[in-house]
Amino acid sequence: MMKSGKRKWSAVGNCVQGNSHIKNDIPCQDALRIERLGRFQIVCLSDGHGSSSCPYSAEGAQAAVDTAFEVFASILEDEGDSFHTISSNKDIWLPKQIEKHWKHKIQKLHQETREEEPFKYELYGATLLSLIAADDFVFALQLGDGDILSIQPQPDDLLIEWFIPPDGGLGPETNSLCQDDCWQYMTAQITSIEAKAPSFLMSTDGYANSFADDKGFKKAGADFYELWKDRGLPYIEENLAGWLMESSAQGSGDDITLALVVDEF
Repeated sequence: MMKSGKRKWSAVGNCVQGNSHIKNDIPCQDALRIERLGRFQIVCLSDGHGSSSCPYSAEGAQAAVDTAFEVFASILEDEGDSFHTISSNKDIWLPKQIEKHWKHKIQKLHQETREEEPFKYELYGATLLSLIAADDFVFALQLGDGDILSIQPQPDDLLIEWFIPPDGGLGPETNSLCQDDCWQYMTAQITSIEAKAPSFLMSTDGYANSFADDKGFKKAGADFYELWKDRGLPYIEENLAGWLMESSAQGSGDDITLALVVDEF
């Protein structure tokens, strides 16, 4: 395994209001949180459902990224073997903790701001994509739609594939934090890293839906990788909002959140 401190994970991202939302005066329903916690780079994205039955999903999405970060921080506080700790807890304890704490946040929020309204979690429904990048491993956890692409340099090309396979079994619907026992529908993946680390593109479904097919979406992942190598993260950070707004206007019309996670060592 590579020794601690031999990587320099960095991440940039942005969250933009969708073109159709701008036209209809609907606020952005996505949320993004990028935090550095010691040797860990943490990135969390959420897509609030935004339907008439989920009028407060923007708040649900913000609660989702905050909850994921807080739960991850609690398990990473110990300076022990984080790979083993996460591997042992990724399928049951971590998902259950995220569901528990998100629902507690939502209950408290509703009581503080809308106590007079009937309460149900669906009002705040949202998805979750999250990633922890460390010196010796990368961990991701996902609930609902959205994408996490792994971009790995090869001798003659880039290998681009989903780090967590997309859940296409629900058609236009998606799994959500507002579901009962939603922890059961969370998918977790952890992989050790011994040599060159892959890069990762994380995005809510408004981005992939702006392309005609998976091939176009994966090419965008390759383009971001090449931009990083040629121009650096500051260039991407400076221009990302404009690119995402253009993608929404020419594609899905939906809110788009995108983050790029790279090892700059």
